[in-house]
Amino acid sequence: MSSFRARKSGIHTLNNSISSPSILKKCGQQSINNVPGRKVCFDLFNNLKLLLINYDSSNKDDQIEYNNLICDIRDLATEINDNELIKLLKDARNCVNILNENLTLFVKVILILKWMNRSDDVVKEYRLFLLNVCTAYSYHTQFAIEQLVACFSHVDSTVYDRVNGMPSQEEERGFKNVHVTLKALLKVIPLAKDLLISALKKKFPYKTNTSYSHLHYIHNLLYIFEYEPSLRKNILCLIINKLVEIDVHISKDALDRLESNINNEIEDIFPMDVDDGGCMKVCPNTIEEENFSDTLDICLKRIFTYMKTTCHSPDGILLWDNTKSLYHDLLSIFESEILPTYLCSHIQYVIYYFLSFKTTLAENFSNWLLKKCIDVSSSSTLRQAAAGYLASFLCRAPFITNNVLKNTLFEISMWCNNYINSVDKSVKVVDEELLRWHSVFYSMCQALFYIISFRHQDLMDNKRNLRFMENLNLSNIVTCRLSPLRLCCSKVVDRFALITKTYQLTYCYVVMDGHIRVTDQSIKDEWLYSYFPFDPYVLPRSKNLIIPDLYRDIDSIKSSKGGDINIDKIPSSVPDNMDISPSMVLSPSPAKTDWLGQFAYGNNTHISF
Repeated sequence: MSSFRARKSGIHTLNNSISSPSILKKCGQQSINNVPGRKVCFDLFNNLKLLLINYDSSNKDDQIEYNNLICDIRDLATEINDNELIKLLKDARNCVNILNENLTLFVKVILILKWMNRSDDVVKEYRLFLLNVCTAYSYHTQFAIEQLVACFSHVDSTVYDRVNGMPSQEEERGFKNVHVTLKALLKVIPLAKDLLISALKKKFPYKTNTSYSHLHYIHNLLYIFEYEPSLRKNILCLIINKLVEIDVHISKDALDRLESNINNEIEDIFPMDVDDGGCMKVCPNTIEEENFSDTLDICLKRIFTYMKTTCHSPDGILLWDNTKSLYHDLLSIFESEILPTYLCSHIQYVIYYFLSFKTTLAENFSNWLLKKCIDVSSSSTLRQAAAGYLASFLCRAPFITNNVLKNTLFEISMWCNNYINSVDKSVKVVDEELLRWHSVFYSMCQALFYIISFRHQDLMDNKRNLRFMENLNLSNIVTCRLSPLRLCCSKVVDRFALITKTYQLTYCYVVMDGHIRVTDQSIKDEWLYSYFPFDPYVLPRSKNLIIPDLYRDIDSIKSSKGGDINIDKIPSSVPDNMDISPSMVLSPSPAKTDWLGQFAYGNNTHISF
């Protein structure tokens, strides 16, 4: 009946209860190469169209014959040579007018064929079949797009000389074939864009997949912008969302290992255990975290490269229209994906790197964060997060001008003072309820203290700047009944007290000594957003794009004076009607679990109370 026969160990007897994924999935190991290792010659169906026309799903004999056909094509997909595959695709294309829902399985088995790295003639015939069947029957379009998208994460295991994990020349040729096909499909079926976004989400590599599969997938997603720029925001949002999932799974210990072993070989980074036999073994959790960090590293570098090339001409000239358009997309994605996520380590550097292209971008971003901080319609958590981002950005970004720094600092102090004037008289008891109801205020104060401590050399380098600092009315903030010195992060407060005393701006130690500070970290963690996101960048492959040119180091906040600084006790001047809740009377020393590990005193500086 047919000449498209392959050797069989038995007849494929499949009933209607078997789903298409079961019959399309080949058992055993499959070659990942698109070009077959060996060729098996067999005859093709001379009466393929007749077989499909006469197929009756209710007839058992027809069903067996049809299933045999599907399994033959499936099993010999990688062994069939180019000429035979071209003949099969042409025969299938001649049957397009009858490939309705009853023959969906046949359409699927043709679409899953490995084709993208075959000869140009095979690629052409596959593309024609896909376009014809999707335009004739739209219900095949979703599966067709999913098969195209699945090619984006392809990694040829025989390639060993990759540059930064990027695809080889042959892999790029295959990816280009997929993009040409996808572009043509979107052109003839414009409504398929929604199906494409759905397929991109569905086929995105799982976070534990290899770093190369993630990189190739993201590399191809960024290429889609070349022919479908309208999808950029949605696709970028998807990429950032998936990288955020990876980022939050990288522990602080893994980041510390990266920072301390930046110049060591990879085997020196993995902590080793010794099993009962005396053999060395690597902790599985550590291997997974290292895979996460490597994935995040190479993917961020690819995104940085995309932003650089999109916003600059080959001569390095900034393309302002392109930059403005990308800024609006990134800002929207930052608000929806990055800002609400607590304890990201590196994904936030996507917008940080972009803002370095022009000071106007950095200024607009700072203003946006400030507006988010004081926006009463936003949630308390987002407002606190915005305060942390604002403080960290102003302190770490060297491309922030002093005018922007001073204007933002003035706005923060004005907001804090206005807030104090409106609610301070109602405060009677200093307890955890203050953190609950006034958490945004404490985050804003903490941001103010952090900025002054970090950038004091730029803020107080001349008499004019000193007069500006005096006008911030810091004394009103530190002595108010809300007691921000007691409730903000201990190390930030200590550093702020030292700096302001040195420059005689205000005397924090009066309040700090008169009232025992709240140091129960669990209380702070519950209500106070103590997170400054732009900590040192430690991912080794992409680090050179950030550090040292685009990053202000911690050395800039170290004290310029050596030796011990002893502060005499000063009598308390706190109002007599202020009570201290017994639950808040804890140790006056900073909690050991304070989050700000990097924010430490100089080696020779000591503060005694």
